[in-house]
Amino acid sequence: MRHLRAASALLIGCALGACDSESRGTSPSTGSATSTVAAGSASIASKAAKLDDYTLRGIQFVYFRIPAGLSREHLIEIAQALHEQQPKAQLVLVDDDSKVKEYVTYVKAISGQGELKEPVPQEWADAHIVANVQLYTSGRFVLCEGNGSKEIADLR
Repeated sequence: MRHLRAASALLIGCALGACDSESRGTSPSTGSATSTVAAGSASIASKAAKLDDYTLRGIQFVYFRIPAGLSREHLIEIAQALHEQQPKAQLVLVDDDSKVKEYVTYVKAISGQGELKEPVPQEWADAHIVANVQLYTSGRFVLCEGNGSKEIADLR
């Protein structure tokens, strides 16, 4: 539980402007998504399903179910397409929606919105939160692995 609390806090902290790769001295592990987005990203994005959205401290979070087993290239493509549909939101991309409701309830509770009634579904989160899109204080939107901050690609 301690691991997921730290990861959830990191994701929320990054969303609230406490995290930026420039301030950490790191850079994305791959190039910009602009160089890898294929023309077919709209058809990939059509396979995504919006599951939930909410706002915490003025920051919008949107959860999408995406197909399981996407290649890195297709993950970047779908993230870019979804970012274009939700250009101001931080995105959470999952490949299984069975515990999204419980996860969202937990995240809201540790952020001061709601009551913590059940433990976080840690195993589910570790296995099924594929990636997230964070807005850094520099204004960059960055696709990151899982529910953490290891960068995959910049989004445009």
